[in-house]
Amino acid sequence: SETTVATLRTIGRTLGAALGTGPDDDPLLRTERRKSRAVGRTEARVETQRDAVLQVLELRGLPVSAALSRHLAQLQGVSTAAVVKAALHCRDEDDFLRRTRSKQR
Repeated sequence: SETTVATLRTIGRTLGAALGTGPDDDPLLRTERRKSRAVGRTEARVETQRDAVLQVLELRGLPVSAALSRHLAQLQGVSTAAVVKAALHCRDEDDFLRRTRSKQR
């Protein structure tokens, strides 16, 4: 429950302060926190790319389908600059998909 988690956090902070330790002193927790942060950064990058591409295509008056958002969420190894450039130069959604698929690693 939320109450139990809050109590455990309080106990953990109190014990950590008394012993001079923190969450990253535990190897397992340190690794899990690092992975969680990496996932959060990746998700934020994907959202930024998606938003940038959709805004560019909208400003250019090009229609987009729901499939485009799914494609953008699955892009791996393509920089935001590359997807925005593709959005700026494509003729339509299919052309955008071709351009970004060719850049995927």
